[in-house]
Amino acid sequence: MLRFGRVLLCALLGTTLLFGARHLASSAQAEPAPLKIGFLLDSLEVERWQTDTQVFQKRAKELGAQVLLETAEGSDDRQYQQAQKLLDDGVKSLVIVPHDTDRAVQIVTLAKAKGVPVVSYDRLIRNSGINYFIGVDSVKIGEIQAQWLVKRAPKGNYVLVEGSPTDINARLLREGQKKVLKPYLDRGDIKIVGDVWCANWNPLEAYTHMVKLIAANHGRITAVVASNDGTAGGAVQALQEAKLAGKVLVSGQDADLAAVIRLLKGTQTMTVYKPLSSEAIQAADVAVSLAKGKTPPTAQSISVGGKNVPAFLDMVEVVTKDNVMQTVIKDGFQNLDTIKKSLPPDEWPK
Repeated sequence: MLRFGRVLLCALLGTTLLFGARHLASSAQAEPAPLKIGFLLDSLEVERWQTDTQVFQKRAKELGAQVLLETAEGSDDRQYQQAQKLLDDGVKSLVIVPHDTDRAVQIVTLAKAKGVPVVSYDRLIRNSGINYFIGVDSVKIGEIQAQWLVKRAPKGNYVLVEGSPTDINARLLREGQKKVLKPYLDRGDIKIVGDVWCANWNPLEAYTHMVKLIAANHGRITAVVASNDGTAGGAVQALQEAKLAGKVLVSGQDADLAAVIRLLKGTQTMTVYKPLSSEAIQAADVAVSLAKGKTPPTAQSISVGGKNVPAFLDMVEVVTKDNVMQTVIKDGFQNLDTIKKSLPPDEWPK
């Protein structure tokens, strides 16, 4: 009888262990590994990319995806190596903010060879096999910047402070700016006394160029068409040192905190606001869909390498000292309390 009890106990234990093993195996099958999305950034130095990254990661997590993030800090070779690493780590789609939009074609080719779809984000990678583009019409932004300034100063000496020569967006912005300025230049109403590039959109380069141009023109500068808020900041610093800040019109782009403060202080004239949260959310949505083998429908497209590629082109808005409350603060892009801490009460937005 004792022996029979031992046999029965062993049988029960075996059944329990077998059931437990099957239950664990079933649980493991019910919880698959999260979908991996690769996000390649040029740099996190500029404020806007920090915002994009945070929103992108949050949205991807909500969709059940894991973001593998790499930042190249301005190195094309490093960005290529990072792309290889992400592809080896098993990402199912790749979102790229390229440093050099021409050299990034190699990354697209590498990803496509592995069957991984690619989203070109904000900076269009031309002559490539990208699956989707998400960004804005940079030519239009350049037009808006120049139009805003010439409306207020239709005559005088202008300086063009462009971004990185390796960034297609910088070239497209310049194209839009020149398109607006051309009739004024042809009539002789406006003269371009400086047309400079800033490697990696470096504000220090903008500052250095402006110091030289202010001296060369004996301070006779009417407007600075700065392509983004970082270059605008460098230009404004040089103007401040020459006691010209607030007297010279200055454009910008991105609605950075420092730029919004300059708008309220009167040292920068305008900035172009892109709803970055909307852009980043759309990028995450598209990246996850592509990773699942789907292509989200869109009514928009852009010509890339001789074919139309699905695209999401966001709207933009001009921000000045008069509409800060109704734009970037209303959208939650900038914080009113933070702005107030940086300015005296008479300069607070209304």
